[in-house]
Amino acid sequence: MALLEVFSLNLWYGDTKVLHDISFKLEAGEILSIVGESGSGKSSILNSIAGLLPQNARREGRILFKGKDLTLLSEAEHRKIRGRDVGMIFQEPSSYLDPLFTAGSQVEETLRSHVSRADFKSEAIGALARAGIPDPQEKYRMYPHQLSGGLKQRVCIASAIICNPSLILADEPTTALDVSVQKRILQLFRKLREEGKSIILVTHDFGVVAEVADRVIVLKDGRIAEEGDVFGIFDSPRADYTKKLLSAL
Repeated sequence: MALLEVFSLNLWYGDTKVLHDISFKLEAGEILSIVGESGSGKSSILNSIAGLLPQNARREGRILFKGKDLTLLSEAEHRKIRGRDVGMIFQEPSSYLDPLFTAGSQVEETLRSHVSRADFKSEAIGALARAGIPDPQEKYRMYPHQLSGGLKQRVCIASAIICNPSLILADEPTTALDVSVQKRILQLFRKLREEGKSIILVTHDFGVVAEVADRVIVLKDGRIAEEGDVFGIFDSPRADYTKKLLSAL
């Protein structure tokens, strides 16, 4: 059984339909990249999985995670899964991190939400180290404004992995970063895959896809234009839309 299975997912925001019959599977230890232009519905897929949809959203279809249908869960049940079993990495870390709290305390918060007893500080420092942050004990005490964009993103990654989730949802995590920092974060994703983690990586950058993805979904206007392994997508794309995206590289 696949770790995650999405069947005929349809999504509306009010009267506007944004996802049309989306279906795919994700195996354990696999990186699936969802690529497409801005507004194609990439983030809506992640938010549907995580249960982070606005109140005016209406969703149809099934989303099975470890055999459990996430579409049937209450918000309280979703909160038990988010952070513990499903880690989230958002596009803009400055919007996610609270400027009033230290980096370490915010990484700890994810663990405290799911574990009643632990050496929270030690676990947070360990997560910062796993996320590739140099001198994690020092960074633990620092506030977001004292960190570079790349370090803030890695703090968010540390928060996403501290509970050792089996699935990580990454929404354009390298968009605002320079090339050298982007490369280090993609190396971290490959390491997480080697540890058996599964990752859905949303991006509009085919260069990122080429670096880390095992399989690719090409999304256009809320519909799957093409799906396949990364070599097939790059070497012999079938959809005209995919060909146009690749020609823009």
